[in-house]
Amino acid sequence: MKTILPMMLGLASATFISLAGTAYAAGDEKLAAALPEAVRTAGKLNFTISLAYPPMEYSDAGSTELKGFDIDLAKAIAERLGLMAEFQNVEFPQLIPQVVTGRSDMIITAFSDKVERQTQLDFIDYFKTGNVFYSSVDHQAEIKTEADLCGKTVAVATGTSWVTWAEELGKSICPADKLITVIQIPTQAEHIMQIRQGRAQASVIGLEGLLDLMKQEPGKFYQIGEVGDVNHYGIAFAKANGELRDAVHATLDALKADGTYAQILDRYGLKDAGVEEFKINGATK
Repeated sequence: MKTILPMMLGLASATFISLAGTAYAAGDEKLAAALPEAVRTAGKLNFTISLAYPPMEYSDAGSTELKGFDIDLAKAIAERLGLMAEFQNVEFPQLIPQVVTGRSDMIITAFSDKVERQTQLDFIDYFKTGNVFYSSVDHQAEIKTEADLCGKTVAVATGTSWVTWAEELGKSICPADKLITVIQIPTQAEHIMQIRQGRAQASVIGLEGLLDLMKQEPGKFYQIGEVGDVNHYGIAFAKANGELRDAVHATLDALKADGTYAQILDRYGLKDAGVEEFKINGATK
């Protein structure tokens, strides 16, 4: 799962990226032919994301250019299908409504495939991840394992699966009178501020997010305990959009076969997060 922006950015703030090309291989034409007629006619794919969560989706300070693994993979999918990629950024709780109401074609934003979400959505699992607690290094002497968080406060991204994970883990390892207190706050930057101001002692993030944070700010943060709840991020579609789901699934297979998928993973140091197979609704919990 992932952190999110503190406000919803509407349609007017959507970022449009053209991936126009003049020539496509025969295989690409075959993939494009499998698209729904409405998508072919529109000439674009509308991807919904929720910023910011480097290295998955983010913008550099002072820039509106979208970057990250999810962004580059979305561009590659659209390009292979001969379409433009259109990105719309919304608050995390708005991701599912955005797709099920037809305002977007799909979600691609470090969004976990969960059984309960499969009642509304179909997923193509494309990225392995897991949850980790982390904190600033000034807590390293007192908080070494998950059990050391008992009785402490942990800041977690609002509305994400990290909330339930942190609460349930606390119940499983802590005394009933010394549980982990989970507070829900939108963004990673705010989580870090809570830790620095002493209002929280730790936070939760996906493994890839922590690796990026430690890379960007070396020596300032550390991982607490082991990676938990290993799961997969999925590209999510409305249940009624099976034709588009299958076209994107076939396109991902093509991107993996020719090495494009691996190249994008390597670009962000995420090789170990790649999947062997793009499973549809692979989550069992």
